[in-house]
Amino acid sequence: MLEQRRQRWGGDLRRTHLFRRLAELTDAVVMDGWGRRPLRDEFGLLRILPTPLAYLPNRPRPRLASTEQIHPGILRMTQRVLDPAAVAVYDDPVAQARDLGIVLTASRRDYFLARKRANLRAFRWHVVPTASFAEHIGLDMSRVIVAGNGTDTLSVVPGEWPHDPAIGMISGAAPGRGIELLIAAARALHAEMPELRLLLWLAATGEESEAYLRELERTIAAERWIELSTAGYEDLTHALRQATVLTIPHPPGEYYDIALPLKLLDSMSAGRPLVVTPRTETKAIVEGFDVGIVAAGDTVDDMAAALRELLMDEPRARELGATARRVAEEVYDWAVVGERVAAEVLEREGVTLAS
Repeated sequence: MLEQRRQRWGGDLRRTHLFRRLAELTDAVVMDGWGRRPLRDEFGLLRILPTPLAYLPNRPRPRLASTEQIHPGILRMTQRVLDPAAVAVYDDPVAQARDLGIVLTASRRDYFLARKRANLRAFRWHVVPTASFAEHIGLDMSRVIVAGNGTDTLSVVPGEWPHDPAIGMISGAAPGRGIELLIAAARALHAEMPELRLLLWLAATGEESEAYLRELERTIAAERWIELSTAGYEDLTHALRQATVLTIPHPPGEYYDIALPLKLLDSMSAGRPLVVTPRTETKAIVEGFDVGIVAAGDTVDDMAAALRELLMDEPRARELGATARRVAEEVYDWAVVGERVAAEVLEREGVTLAS
């Protein structure tokens, strides 16, 4: 088995951890990127073989697991020496753009569609975050492995409970993420609790995002109780432990219903209770594991009521936070997720490891 992954932080930790246990169990070669040079360096046969390695007697191709979809041209080259077994399908830029009202250029749309078709055709098993995501983007469910998402519970750990009540949100900086809803709800609560702080850790993702942040800074400049900053993964523990309650106020939408946000699991790892809007997959975790409160709806009053319930009941907030941490360790730590994925891939491949 050969695994491909890239070393990154934050949401891209999935690329590091998803197939790590699979690689360990199969003594896999691990490559940090796809390209002609890495393939030639690792598999020199590419220089001399006129035909796929599978055609040579007694030379089966090593199985391949990839933590990301591969460029169609590189994938064709890869198939000459490797047998594609499992690929992680954690995004569909075309479906996401459609759901969120983002306009893709024709060339970008065509590339993403071609890449998706090539990878789904080449790999036997498609590893996804949620079953609803797989159904939404039209995958063959008989070939799907639902892995979920994960968190690094050794890196994101609980800290001391803050002295004053604080609401926290970590997100990309853009409209349509629920940021405005949360600010409005927090303003309503601040009138009741003058000591309340709102902590927004927002990351710019491009020029439009930068412009959005600048405008947001302007609108909250006079409200010193609203703190706007950024937090890289290495800073996440320090940031999240400042909050009493962490929030994911995603607005209604098909994409947000099928998503399983990494920030949900990182928030649980930080040992803080969650307040979320009623998006399908997020709601299922928050209610199913009893780690927070799902707002009754998507209005400012709905969000304020859910936040108030926890901010005014510290014992309950602490209890839900402790449960969140335990669930993060037992169910959503990347080591646990990786173990489940490895077992499923090996079973489907009919591989029995020597004891």
